[in-house]
Amino acid sequence: MLDSGVLPKKGTPAMSVSTITARFISSVALASAMTVVHADVLEIDLGGAAVYSFNDFKSGSGRVDGSILAGRDISLANYSVNTSKNSAYGDYAVVAGRDFTFTGGSVDHGSTYVGGTSYLNQSGTLKGPVITGAAPADLNALATSLTQTSKALAALTPTASTEQKWNGIFINGTNSQVEVINLDASWLDSSSWYSFSNLSAGATLIVNFLGDSATFKGGFSAFDGYNVLFNFADATTLNFQNGFNANVLAPKATVTGGSGTIYGTVVVNDWNSSVTIGNAVGGGFAAVDVPGLELVATAVPEAQTWAMLLAGLGLMGVVARRRKSA
Repeated sequence: MLDSGVLPKKGTPAMSVSTITARFISSVALASAMTVVHADVLEIDLGGAAVYSFNDFKSGSGRVDGSILAGRDISLANYSVNTSKNSAYGDYAVVAGRDFTFTGGSVDHGSTYVGGTSYLNQSGTLKGPVITGAAPADLNALATSLTQTSKALAALTPTASTEQKWNGIFINGTNSQVEVINLDASWLDSSSWYSFSNLSAGATLIVNFLGDSATFKGGFSAFDGYNVLFNFADATTLNFQNGFNANVLAPKATVTGGSGTIYGTVVVNDWNSSVTIGNAVGGGFAAVDVPGLELVATAVPEAQTWAMLLAGLGLMGVVARRRKSA
């Protein structure tokens, strides 16, 4: 129903039809943009990339089997990129929102997008063209979306119980296809193994690590064979001392130092590490329905919204004709 406040009150200056229409459209658009959608499907979509660092991605050695996205600078030395031929957004092995520095290694099977300046030397091999101009994706919007997803996951009610004892972490699930597991990140400092019970084979494990920092030391082979997402909604510092088969969502975290290989999709705020990201073709987090997950989505108004808009515009026409005849 049209808000009566749109019509001018008696004795007040009349607004033009165009002003009334603009205000009405703005109200409809705002209502649509703020709609909360019960979006059960969890997907970490980086356009096909293996890793996205919201700010910088820097490494003095190592490799990423897939492609790299960074909102600002990418600086690589003695580094291999996209050996798995898993390009992002069509044909990009590297997407740097600002500058790209490459002083050794190879960028394979794809183009390199640079939003700022390229600093290259003869020790580095680019097996595709350097592209400038418009970026292949809105990385700021992607960062916002992933941050919202991390917060929404952290707000989920846990389905599994957890306990730390005997230098290990015990996780008892509910034999569901999706398990939500909350772990104190400080437990990682003194834990070297995991014990699982009542977890369905191949289940999705959403592990929310609680705390502002975490150091991964070992025992993560227990997660092999599951669809795993390690979510760090609040962590600002991460250090990986051992590899694992899992995906990482850490929108506030800076990754430094470390060793090993992460087989999965990685999202961080800043990366300054030589840890290998071995996300081969077909790797990464498998999209799944997550009961209770709610994400705020900005979308084109639905059909009923446009119907309301058109009805409102029709009423505006009636008002305009009455004024003209008066």
